[in-house]
Amino acid sequence: MQPPELEEILPKLQGELTDDLRKELEATAQRQLEARVAELNADKEALEAEKKAFETRANSLEVQEAALEERSSACAALEAELKRRNETLTTRDAAQTARERELEERELEARNGFHLQNQKALQGLREQVEALERRRSALDLEIATELTQARDRQKQEFESWREQLKAREEALSERELDLATQREELEARERQLHLSGRNRDQMTAMLRKQLEEEFAADITSRERENQRLKAKLVERGEKLDRVQAELDEYADFTEMLRGRAPSDLLNELDELRHDNRELKRQQMDLEARNAADETDDLREELERSQEEVRQLRADLEAMKQRAHNSKLVVLERERWAQEKLLLEQAKQLLSAQINDLESRVGALIDSQQAAVAFPELAKMDQEHGFQTPRPVDQIEDLKVFTDELQHRIALTQPDNPLYFHSEDLQLFVGGLAMSQLHVFQGISGTGKTSLAKAFAKAVGGECQDIAVQAGWRDRSDLLGHYNAFEKRFAEKECLQAMYRAGTPFARDRLNIVLLDEMNLSRPEQYFADFLSALEKEPDDRWIRLVESRPPNAPGMFREGREVRLPQNLWFIGTANQDETTNELADKTHDRAFVLELPRHEDRFAPNRKLNPKTYSFSSLNDAFTNAQRTWKKDVEELLGFVSQSELSSLLEKKFGIGWGNRFERQAGRFLPVVKSSGGTFVQGLDHLLSTRLFRNGKVIGRYDINRNDLDDVEKALLSVFRSIEVKASPDRCLAAIRRDIQRLERGA
Repeated sequence: MQPPELEEILPKLQGELTDDLRKELEATAQRQLEARVAELNADKEALEAEKKAFETRANSLEVQEAALEERSSACAALEAELKRRNETLTTRDAAQTARERELEERELEARNGFHLQNQKALQGLREQVEALERRRSALDLEIATELTQARDRQKQEFESWREQLKAREEALSERELDLATQREELEARERQLHLSGRNRDQMTAMLRKQLEEEFAADITSRERENQRLKAKLVERGEKLDRVQAELDEYADFTEMLRGRAPSDLLNELDELRHDNRELKRQQMDLEARNAADETDDLREELERSQEEVRQLRADLEAMKQRAHNSKLVVLERERWAQEKLLLEQAKQLLSAQINDLESRVGALIDSQQAAVAFPELAKMDQEHGFQTPRPVDQIEDLKVFTDELQHRIALTQPDNPLYFHSEDLQLFVGGLAMSQLHVFQGISGTGKTSLAKAFAKAVGGECQDIAVQAGWRDRSDLLGHYNAFEKRFAEKECLQAMYRAGTPFARDRLNIVLLDEMNLSRPEQYFADFLSALEKEPDDRWIRLVESRPPNAPGMFREGREVRLPQNLWFIGTANQDETTNELADKTHDRAFVLELPRHEDRFAPNRKLNPKTYSFSSLNDAFTNAQRTWKKDVEELLGFVSQSELSSLLEKKFGIGWGNRFERQAGRFLPVVKSSGGTFVQGLDHLLSTRLFRNGKVIGRYDINRNDLDDVEKALLSVFRSIEVKASPDRCLAAIRRDIQRLERGA
């Protein structure tokens, strides 16, 4: 029987083995098993001799009883295990298939304990099984005889038994160790084949540890184990009658029983063990004390020996070191004399080289001071292509622009068209008017990155793709840094894209900087300067790159130190939600347009007659302004109604959330453009509320609210929207509330 720990470990270990390792370990196990069979043949004769020796040890009942009890338990366990193996092998012999399916049979054996694989090995062990069975029967008879005598003499001879136990302890310990080692090796071999490849040394150590823990169990556990083994022995005795004709090896066992049933012996053993229970407790206490004393003595002797070895090794190393140092001193003195001459010559040469380097460094510093600090930006100032405006197309109507945008985005990848809902694009166009920072969220495969790139291509703009790294900490990771020694600025792609957006070539075009997986690091750190600049008026959005004006600064820099954040440049970041990313802080959420992209499975036929266009930024900006002017009064009334509604009071009272000036300012830019692009105020307001208020940490995802609070918010929300429009439904907000209700119901 395998320990429970091994039963849990075996499937894991078998799953970790490769086929090559499994074959190699099986071959190794086969060779070791064959060697073990030869050893067991030799042990067979030793066991026969020991059997006769045991018959002469009846004078010391205490020692014999302890030894016979241990051997009886071992033999009973071995008998049960071997009988189980023989029965399993007998039932599996008929099911064995052809030799060419050996690999499949081994996989089946891995699920059933590798019994078929052990068949050949067990055939070589059957003679040992036979001898062990005879030995077990003889031991059972000896136990019955000795325990009968012990029942009469146990009280009078207890003191003599203890003295004899001490005298015989050393003589028996060696043989008991041999028997325990044999038993451990047999069980280790069986379990090693079960594991199909576990390293033999590791398995032997693990099994030895398991057996040591089993033998160290208290006397109560041993008694329970004995009872279980007795019941199992009765069951196996009944099975022996049925398989007597097929198992010739059990004939000797039956003959040695001399007609007595195993159940009679077990019953007698139960009575004797009941009488000797107190004696066993005293014996175990004595054995534990003796073992502890002997272990302590051996440990102390080992520690003294180890200390002496360490001291001798230290002395030896010290002597070796002194001898080595003496040799080194002599060699060092000889080298010093030679090196002194060489160093004097090298000094003269180095002095001449230093003078030459000083003159060259001075010349380099002078030339660097005259060099360009921003070489890539300087090229844009000089190249004709960047200084020549590009023809652009005007945007007359936002709805027409948005409708065409859906088709143009789909056509950017003819082989793999991109299909986005018109509602999402209406919100996206409104977001362009609301903020220069966009955040696209959604599961992988929803087209977050594709939408940014396809939009830039569809409108004839520029898109700079930047992969955000997890180690970004400040703006230098995004813009670059200034090398004071070289007097040159290492211009990153983002800085070049910002400067390019301000050149005549791209000044009236739409430009995109794509921050791919922007929340791998914290935007509040590396994007802090941009978040601050986005709060300012367009003419005041300057970011300082250097503290002092470098020579030959780029032409569009203010005072040679600051670069403008162009109004025609949008930052679009994609954000995934997993264990490698960071949650966006409120500072980023509140300043950005956040769009949750769903999977787009709807298909439509793109209008392939549309001609490519390069849309004008100024005309788009004018269209935004006209829409905001047209719908200004309606938006103000709508926001005023919402701010005075029951929803506003409920959010402020129970959740501590207000609208704020930033929200109203963004809504004033966003809602009119969504309306003019073909959407509705309800659609735009639902999106703003869902991304600003109905997100984790605000209304939902909190642990200081309950189901009733969310129900009240849902009722107030529906009341507000149905007051705006009879059948209006804030689907995004309601979906967020219901997800949070499900979370609370799960107890998350």
